[in-house]
Amino acid sequence: MDALILMTRIPIAGKTKTRLMDLLTGDECAGLHMAFLKDLMTTFTELKGIDLFMTYTPKDSLSILEHVIPESIESFPQKGEDLGERMFNAINEVLQKGYKKVVLIGSDIPDLSASDIQTSFWLLDKHDIVLGPTYDGGYYLVGMKTAHERIFHIPKKWGGKSVLEATFDIGNEQNLTVGLGAKYRDIDTKEDLFAFAGKHENTKTSQTMKWILEWRSKDAERQITRTN
Repeated sequence: MDALILMTRIPIAGKTKTRLMDLLTGDECAGLHMAFLKDLMTTFTELKGIDLFMTYTPKDSLSILEHVIPESIESFPQKGEDLGERMFNAINEVLQKGYKKVVLIGSDIPDLSASDIQTSFWLLDKHDIVLGPTYDGGYYLVGMKTAHERIFHIPKKWGGKSVLEATFDIGNEQNLTVGLGAKYRDIDTKEDLFAFAGKHENTKTSQTMKWILEWRSKDAERQITRTN
């Protein structure tokens, strides 16, 4: 069997999507993140033959998601001092359950398609590691058949290269083949949010787009109130 891990923060005001707080309030950031998760849960229903897990932080706040995350998804708290350590620990924990292939994704790409997730597992048939690149030089997805800890520990300065490029270099040093999945833009900044809205304005089934449209309406009302 194969396994997919969703890695996420619990949507708590002031604790999630903080880079958007130059545009949104803390409560709005949490609401937007909740919409991301709802869209991903819908996408997960299209996956076949893949067991689902979620690793989350903070560890004492899972109840906030009890009406969003189905009981079929096994959840466990994140462990580790930094992001790389937490990703490795999550993948290693699930691989130790006996899964042949494990893919981990972040929660910042609500339009991630089921077919692109499925493709990442197929890429592991030919590669040791698979990465899903983002337009900012990082990656939103990492998959492997054996837990390779070294690729998660990138020195702060790696010849001026991006996280994705540095990960490729480390993979090559370890004689690991690396496959690339589909490229996406994660939503971290207001520019990312506006780009998503422009791309998906007519996507009626998107909970994220629904949230954005409602926020736009409320923001317009606030602007009118300020001018009166």
